[in-house]
Amino acid sequence: MEIPSRAAYSPGEFAELFGKSQTWGYRQIYAGTVSAITERGRILIPADEVDRLLMSAGIYNGRKKPSADKKLKTLSSAELSLWQKFVKERQREDAKSLQRVPKQKLSAAAPKPRWGSKSSSQVRQKIARTWANK
Repeated sequence: MEIPSRAAYSPGEFAELFGKSQTWGYRQIYAGTVSAITERGRILIPADEVDRLLMSAGIYNGRKKPSADKKLKTLSSAELSLWQKFVKERQREDAKSLQRVPKQKLSAAAPKPRWGSKSSSQVRQKIARTWANK
């Protein structure tokens, strides 16, 4: 895309120069990364700001971020075994907390279910039948 030489750009035109949406252009203004001027109620971004952004852009070298697995591989064997014990203990605690809690009887003060005297499985079956007919 050829960049026209103009004194200022609207937020939409500014964003289009960078291959982004108009919303992105406004976000840059509101975040303060781009200074804008207003001319009789219209927001404009000076061409100098476009040049400044292009000059400050870094070069992509294609390196990937290191994975989290590498961090575990650099641990010593003692640290790794401690970490594995910690993970297993957390898994046991999670399994205990997920065990089924016995149902308590509803007291008179407790709100009644929306479906009345029907059980939740009956309600689910009715919903499934309704959706099957559609």
